[in-house]
Amino acid sequence: MQMQSNSIPRYNIRDTKKYYSELNKIALKGIEVITYNATSENEEVSHIKTSYLNKLLDNLPFNPIVEYDDELCVHTVSLNEINLYGEGKTVEEAVVDLVNSIIEFLAIYIEKLDVFSKVEPESKQLYLLKLLRCNGDGEKIKKAIGF
Repeated sequence: MQMQSNSIPRYNIRDTKKYYSELNKIALKGIEVITYNATSENEEVSHIKTSYLNKLLDNLPFNPIVEYDDELCVHTVSLNEINLYGEGKTVEEAVVDLVNSIIEFLAIYIEKLDVFSKVEPESKQLYLLKLLRCNGDGEKIKKAIGF
């Protein structure tokens, strides 16, 4: 296995399996490695150092919108990036409701991933990936969404 200089290494699935240990070492050193499906032009996967992905996702901020309905006396916290919201008598209660909604949605998302991956825009999928990396921890989710 030889890596070409000045380019991201690309391997088909068969070669990725064959050389996985070496490719993993390359990724751990900070070089992205791409695996592609030789029979489907648009199917590629990146192998990238986790700390790099963390930094990239840290630069993908949520912009929570906090609103108050005078008529219903309810606070709403919404995330347009993923089309979810929470409600409560206080902002804190609305955030807790939102976090619970996120956790419930992520469980459905994983269960129906084949469907969601085809219908959801990539931008939403990136935000959901960021939330999935919180591993269902409510405090980590609150921090990730900006609270």
